Amino acid sequence: MTGLLDHAVTVPYVGLYLDPGTGSLLFSLIAGVVTTAFYSVKGLYYRFGGGGKGVAATAERSVQEAWPVVIYSEGRQYYGTFRPLLAALAKARIRTLYLSSDSEDPGLQARSEITGCFIGSGHKAWALLARLRADLCISTTPGLDVMQFKRSKRVRHYMHLVHAPTDKAFNRPYSFDYFDSVVINGPHQERTLRYLEQLRGLPAKALIMGGCLYYDDLLEQLRNQTPELVSPGRTVLLAPTWGRNGLLRLHGSKLLSAMTAQDINLIIRPHPQSMVSEPELIQGLQALFPNGPRLQWDFSSTPFSAMARSDVMVSDISGVIFDYAFLFERPVVTVGIEPVREGTEANDLPYDPWELTVLDDIGLRLSEEQIPRLTEYLPQVLEDSRYPRNIRHLREQYVVNFGHAVGPILTAIEALIGQGVSEPSAAALSRQAE
Repeated sequence: MTGLLDHAVTVPYVGLYLDPGTGSLLFSLIAGVVTTAFYSVKGLYYRFGGGGKGVAATAERSVQEAWPVVIYSEGRQYYGTFRPLLAALAKARIRTLYLSSDSEDPGLQARSEITGCFIGSGHKAWALLARLRADLCISTTPGLDVMQFKRSKRVRHYMHLVHAPTDKAFNRPYSFDYFDSVVINGPHQERTLRYLEQLRGLPAKALIMGGCLYYDDLLEQLRNQTPELVSPGRTVLLAPTWGRNGLLRLHGSKLLSAMTAQDINLIIRPHPQSMVSEPELIQGLQALFPNGPRLQWDFSSTPFSAMARSDVMVSDISGVIFDYAFLFERPVVTVGIEPVREGTEANDLPYDPWELTVLDDIGLRLSEEQIPRLTEYLPQVLEDSRYPRNIRHLREQYVVNFGHAVGPILTAIEALIGQGVSEPSAAALSRQAE
């Protein structure tokens, strides 16, 4: 992991300089070691006679028990991904432990064969996860064995669920390297993960061509209810990504000033991670641009309603642009920024990430300077029949098992936990998921 612990020695002093980012990382690593040790001792206390009450004791007892399947969720924002899988596991009568770092996660609700347990967040959660006993641990959390998310010696197999149809190239480096298997959505993700394996000299992991689970959930909602548009032809959904490549971070008040000055209804849906990683930014923009008759901030747990009530989406490189296009076959306007690749997997790729190569197929690309004229472009993008046709073609080519991913994924899970047999090969898992 070149560069993580870079340092410089100052002269003539014998001293070690740490930049703020490195210092923060070292502090996090040290804190993780200390916290893991603390909760390990505390776990022994709970296990062998002391203080067996409360949330901590329940979590400790749960992770000490052996499970065929354990699912870890960072919070309720991922429930749409896990809901179809939880229902399928319950129907198949597979004992499953569902762990969440969010006490309000709907996945914690009791159901047949599924035991839910809130485990807190931060170092406490990582310490508990490092002591799991299971045949299979499933998570959407990247970075296994890279930072705080450590492999338990008592878990036989770790599976990552890719929960967006993007190339995953803009994740942090090594996000998927140390999982035993990854459930992918299409050939573009296979291409990138295989390239990174070869680049780093890693053994080939099982790539399960299962599909995107939360499309199962969203398509079910789409079949059951389709809210009418607020104002046909005039409702715009602004749904950017978070962090340094996000529109709200890059252009913030300037962008919103330009959009709110136009004759449109505007729904602003920040990325769920924004409320975790950049709450001050969102709160500041809310203060400048509060809810009103023609502006609404949307923080609901699922984007379905905001998507269904809009005619067009404005975004950046967020994976939500493909959710919108593939589910509703409506166009997307992307603001023409060049994403920052440094510090992401994209920096190691000799080609452009897939999502950057198909933006012209699903809608218009505008520069930031063109945003004040957005209403001039809306009729053009909404009336062009090429976009729905292109969207259907891309969906067929790059999202396998669209709307019914849970069946193939469950098949792969059953193969991994089946009656104590030896772990299936990567090729065998891939065939079973097809």
